[in-house]
Amino acid sequence: MNKKKVLKIIALLLAIVLICAGSFGGYILYRFNFNAPKDLVHNYKEIYNQEQITYDVGDDGKFSVLKINDTHFYNGTCENDVKTLADLKVILDKTTCDFIVANGDIVDGFNLNPDYDKYGATKIFADLVDSYNIPWTFVPGNNDSEIDGENEDLIAYLMQYENFICGNEKSIDGDMQFFVDLEYNGKLAHSLAIMDSNARTIKAVGKYDYIKENQINWLLNGIDARKVKTSVFFHMNTPAFKTAYENGEAYTDNGFPSAYVYELDTITENKLFDDMTKDNEYISLVSIGHIHSNNMCHFYNGRYYQLSSISGYNASHPDDLKPSCTLTVIDVAENNAQDMYQFSKVEA
Repeated sequence: MNKKKVLKIIALLLAIVLICAGSFGGYILYRFNFNAPKDLVHNYKEIYNQEQITYDVGDDGKFSVLKINDTHFYNGTCENDVKTLADLKVILDKTTCDFIVANGDIVDGFNLNPDYDKYGATKIFADLVDSYNIPWTFVPGNNDSEIDGENEDLIAYLMQYENFICGNEKSIDGDMQFFVDLEYNGKLAHSLAIMDSNARTIKAVGKYDYIKENQINWLLNGIDARKVKTSVFFHMNTPAFKTAYENGEAYTDNGFPSAYVYELDTITENKLFDDMTKDNEYISLVSIGHIHSNNMCHFYNGRYYQLSSISGYNASHPDDLKPSCTLTVIDVAENNAQDMYQFSKVEA
């Protein structure tokens, strides 16, 4: 083969490589910037017009929250999704609750497989949860916005569901922040604070992001205006969880062993949240997921630090860890933070 033919072949191969690289790069950019389904009936901007949400607590003073964490749905039809959905149905059928929190990572994260279907996965989950006619919300996790749109798209999609509630403040970071106020005997008795712990510093590939100062100020200002015990829900951990695990008093009732808890202090920037909230007398619970370990709950510095296990089979986990949910029963008539909660691990 002469030199000219060799050069032509090399040039052709380089052209093919460049075309393929460009096509793949374009495909990734498309998946990163994919818009939500075109038949959306709601726009994310509606979130800023939501009214304050208030619920009356019954005569017994108890308000129960079922927390579903890290389901990692893939496309709504794969074997693990079917198993996860079946388990959730059993749990929802047998659990009495007043409110449901989907506490992050409803769907799997960065995934370029052609059979990955973020909104098909979201639909089977939301269809099931909404069918129980119980108010519910979504706390953004780190995986929910890694591909095929942002949290804003996912939230706008969820707004079509009758029992889904949401809210946010325009002037702060994050895509979902609002209070749920609980009244008892005609008076404000307790609040739930829903927060976005943010995802990654660079979409899908950066290190974990953290809760920003303006979000923490929003929380503290809201608590100061209410002056009642407050349960805070977000997805990713803060360093205080490790401190509470090592130095706090373990809650070991109702399926809460403190076994194989993973690295709890990996998001060091979230020390900002710990530092700004450590002296607040009204925060009685900080509740997270994300770690993919067993349940953990420790009372430390006047509040509970509670970590929920995974709720889905697609989430990476030790072989002997069965997916579950967490039921938190709050006695809003009780003012002592350590006595006002009952936590239960709920399995199918």
